[in-house]
Amino acid sequence: MSSSNFAEAIVLRTAQLTPHMYRLTFRSEFAADFTLGAPGQYLKVLAPAPGEAGPPAFDPNTYKTQMRTYTLRHVRPAEQEFDIDFVVHGDEGIAGPWAKQARPGNRILISRPGTLKFTVEEADWHLFAADMAAIPAAAIELEGLPEHAVGDAFFEILSEEDRQPVRAPAGIAIHWIIKADSHAPSDELIDAIQSISWRDGAPSVFVAGEFSVARLFRTYFRKERPTRKDLTYVSSYWKLGLIEPEHKAFKAQIAA
Repeated sequence: MSSSNFAEAIVLRTAQLTPHMYRLTFRSEFAADFTLGAPGQYLKVLAPAPGEAGPPAFDPNTYKTQMRTYTLRHVRPAEQEFDIDFVVHGDEGIAGPWAKQARPGNRILISRPGTLKFTVEEADWHLFAADMAAIPAAAIELEGLPEHAVGDAFFEILSEEDRQPVRAPAGIAIHWIIKADSHAPSDELIDAIQSISWRDGAPSVFVAGEFSVARLFRTYFRKERPTRKDLTYVSSYWKLGLIEPEHKAFKAQIAA
């Protein structure tokens, strides 16, 4: 990937959705080609240091250590606009602390989007589990479900105040799990899934979160509650103690 694969994106608006989540609205020439209504779109972000206006300089030798992946929460191609929701854990990380301090006119660099592979067409019911980092991606998938869809969605958040409106069919029950310590592993999501009454038919499964939690879910849906591979998406979005490039390298090593 080179500098030609990135474009500037300028901050238009900022909003604090919850104590730990901020939504930034951007405009970029790349956004004209984003696909309206396509779930699971994500892109790479290069943000400046917290407090800096940007855009950051593109260094071909170091950009991979600074690059972070984010879900496109909303896209408006006609206006060349898009929204990204950033989780903020104090001063940890790069993009999150920058987003908390960002102001209209600040700039980042973005890549063109990719799309995750997840299908629900042949599912009889639906099951979601996501921590705060994955709520934007899960929420988009929920919004795309047919009106008659049924199932459960479990969201792990850092405080009661981190609950947020999620638009989903009436038949999807939304459950909130409080996990106050973002630095500690948690079994609460997997415990919650194991406690539900398993419906008849084939479920679609969307799980995203910390690496160790995703690994537990992979084992669960492979051995204890086998699900169809084409209807199952389980992904680790991050790993405790590792920055994103290290996490990607770790996953590649495990898969090898």
